[in-house]
Amino acid sequence: MLIVVTTVAALVHTFSIFYMGEDPYVVRFFTYLSMFAFFMLVLVTANNLRVLFVGWEGVGVMSFALINF
Repeated sequence: MLIVVTTVAALVHTFSIFYMGEDPYVVRFFTYLSMFAFFMLVLVTANNLRVLFVGWEGVGVMSFALINF
């Protein structure tokens, strides 16, 4: 799952470089996108319920932030 998550995150980041190139808030977008990928990796590598919950909630919050962007 780590390979899948990192591969998809790399592809999305690469596509977003070209797609969001002219946006004035590109730094904020990439911050949200990188935090989403980080929390997805936390979710995938969790070995107990507390860490799983942190990853799950982080993915939810960053999804909300990206949708609102």
